[in-house]
Amino acid sequence: MKTLLAIFILCIRTNVFPQTNFSKFNSDAYYSYQQNDFINAIKNFSKALEYKSEASNSYKIADTYINRGACRLMLQSYKSAQADFDEAIKIKPEYVKTYQVKSSAYLRSNQYQKSIDWADKGLEIKPNDAELKDKKAEALSKLKKYDEAIKVLFTVLEDNPQSKKANKYIGHNYQMKKNWDSALKYFSTAIILDPLDYASFFDRGIAYAESKDTVNAIKDIEQAMQLDTNERWVGYNNLGYFIKLEQKDYNGAIQMFNKAISLRPEFPYAYSNRGFAKLNLGDIKGAYQDVKKSLLIDSKNSYAYKNLALIYLKDGKKSDACYNLKKAIELGYTQEYDDDAQNLLNEHCK
Repeated sequence: MKTLLAIFILCIRTNVFPQTNFSKFNSDAYYSYQQNDFINAIKNFSKALEYKSEASNSYKIADTYINRGACRLMLQSYKSAQADFDEAIKIKPEYVKTYQVKSSAYLRSNQYQKSIDWADKGLEIKPNDAELKDKKAEALSKLKKYDEAIKVLFTVLEDNPQSKKANKYIGHNYQMKKNWDSALKYFSTAIILDPLDYASFFDRGIAYAESKDTVNAIKDIEQAMQLDTNERWVGYNNLGYFIKLEQKDYNGAIQMFNKAISLRPEFPYAYSNRGFAKLNLGDIKGAYQDVKKSLLIDSKNSYAYKNLALIYLKDGKKSDACYNLKKAIELGYTQEYDDDAQNLLNEHCK
């Protein structure tokens, strides 16, 4: 795994209402949401909408549709979520929040151009909205339009030079361009703005590692691990992947991945990475076991499919390797990482 990806979470906002049926079911839904009980949250938001005539204004009705859509989004019911957001737009077409969640929903379902289109529609209403610009930049980055993403994020910095998020995203896009010096610059600015932001230390550590500055890479990764001890598993995985594997210290890499797994047994990438290290030590059986364990945890892990293909190639099973390379590409390996899987497919599967 090459980067630590941020997970997008929609936060549902609730207000203090007079105790009407509309407000009661909204409150019940919000409680269910806090418990990660999205099914009951949806049921209660739906009940609230049966009493929408009691709402004090149409924004609260739009919020209820948005919040129900957010719950459906968490359950990966993308079409139903978008239908709810569309209802909110019908009620309040000027409500920028709806364009934000629509753009985010399309990001989650990997429909990046649609995410950009809806961000642009929202920006027509509120041209300087930083959240919409962030979503647009993220979608552009997913499409590998890194320069365009950076351009959008620079407009965020024009309005707010102190935006940590914009600096981090700019650093990420430069990182994807393999422009390590610029990546280091913007990750460093993010750290100056928030010296306790462990994620920026992880990101800068990766940039240092890629620029062959191992000393500072280890320093940053270890600093991130100290800032948030709950995320030490990320640090061990990064030390194994970016430092030990790069040094071809496969035994040392396995030790780091073992530590990551002991702290986070459900983390699929540590198994996939450990399998790759075992492959390079000639432990084909162990490599198979680890990568298949990774896929058992996350069947959509494109990186594991690419590693499984490498094992099959080493084991002389070309047809199985080709199947897994195609699966990796189908699941978005190229968009998420690089052209390795496609290059291997071209080389071995003509």
